[in-house]
Amino acid sequence: MSNSYTSSYFLRLIPERIFYVIVIAILFLSCSDDSEEHIASMGFSGGHYLKVPNSATLKSLVSSDFTIEIWAAGDTGQAAVSRSLVMLGNNDGGNEIAIYQGPVDSSLVAVYIDDQRFGFFNVDGLDWSKEKCHYLCLTRADNFFTFYFDGKLLKTKALNSVDLDIGSSNMLIGADYDPPGVNNNPGNYWVGTIDEVRIWTKVIQSAEVSFHHKNPDKLTEHYSSGGLDHLIGIWRFNEEFEDYVPDESGNVNHAYFQGDLDSIYWDTGK
Repeated sequence: MSNSYTSSYFLRLIPERIFYVIVIAILFLSCSDDSEEHIASMGFSGGHYLKVPNSATLKSLVSSDFTIEIWAAGDTGQAAVSRSLVMLGNNDGGNEIAIYQGPVDSSLVAVYIDDQRFGFFNVDGLDWSKEKCHYLCLTRADNFFTFYFDGKLLKTKALNSVDLDIGSSNMLIGADYDPPGVNNNPGNYWVGTIDEVRIWTKVIQSAEVSFHHKNPDKLTEHYSSGGLDHLIGIWRFNEEFEDYVPDESGNVNHAYFQGDLDSIYWDTGK
């Protein structure tokens, strides 16, 4: 049976009304407007940052086990000073928890815990100036702290004397606070893009870290209905907003725009 005869034969089997519905659907899909821009991340030009106000849920983040995940890319310039990705301060203005792009050398990542340097990492193959998105993950299990970069474990260590307390400090995305005092002197602004930030009051195990690194957009596909209960903050940057990026965890930890708002741009990922 020839292909043309086969096609016409089966078309005659389709009721006329259904046939026209199929034709209209095909025409609609083929003519649909693909020009709508999909926002992939927020762009930072070194003048603004996001503030998540101090809250009971932020305090709970540092009181026990936690995980902080962030996807970000640098820019083509060289960082003269450290650039902050995420920071929770304390009442003295120090870094209770903070993750930075290190200065000068484009392969550097710096992590601070309890206002002490946990690691200053030269990451093999990392070049922040290539504008490639990277995945960073810091976890705490009891007093064991572990840092991953692009799914690879860089350091795990027990810090038995750690006593984390953010006091009245806000959480910052794309900047940090400096002493003296609490919530003062914002600086060390991020330059590049930030794609997603998540904070959990549980440990993300190494297998999950690997999965999240490889599948950043599949957060809910491998969790049970209660699997996201420990997610206390998530900022996706998948839409363009005017005043704040909403927290989609349901905990109302919205991230408010601060600083030079003209430095904001929205990246479509194209």
